[in-house]
Order: sequence, then C-alpha cells, then structure tokens
Amino acid sequence: MTRADLAEGHDTTERLSPDDMATLREQQNLKAALLRQRQLAARHPRDVPGICSNCAERCLPLAVYCDEDCREDHQHRLGVLAKQQARR
Repeated sequence: MTRADLAEGHDTTERLSPDDMATLREQQNLKAALLRQRQLAARHPRDVPGICSNCAERCLPLAVYCDEDCREDHQHRLGVLAKQQARR
C-alpha cells in the first residue's frame, strides 16, 4: 500500500494475493526491526577503538574487542538486555 493510496483513502491490500501480503508484512517487519535497532544503537555509547568494549582491556588501536570471545560475550549480554527491556 503506497502513501498515495492511503492519502486517497483507498486500501489496495484487499486485492493482494497471500504471497503479496506475506511480502508486505515482511517489509513492514524489517522496517520496524531496523527502527528498533537504530533506537537501541542511539542509546548505547559508541565503542572506543583501542579499548575492549567487553573487558575494558587495551587492544589493537582500531579494534573494538580484544578477541572473538569478548565480542560474542558482549553481544550476547546486549541481546539479553534488549529482550528484558522489551518485556517492560
């Protein structure tokens, strides 16, 4: 459904096939997920290159994590926090 259709008051979704409706829903879900991710990223401070975002140890000058384990651990914890906040 385009903005022009909505502006004119016409709902064209009733003419869509089930496959088209699934595609439309997928696009809507993707847009919503991207918006949530942008909002979440805006709330978190930017990572400081050269300092591990997980353990705060010094690492390579342009690195954000000192190793793969720290990256996975940090991302897992952020995911858990996001799920907990979503339940509220």
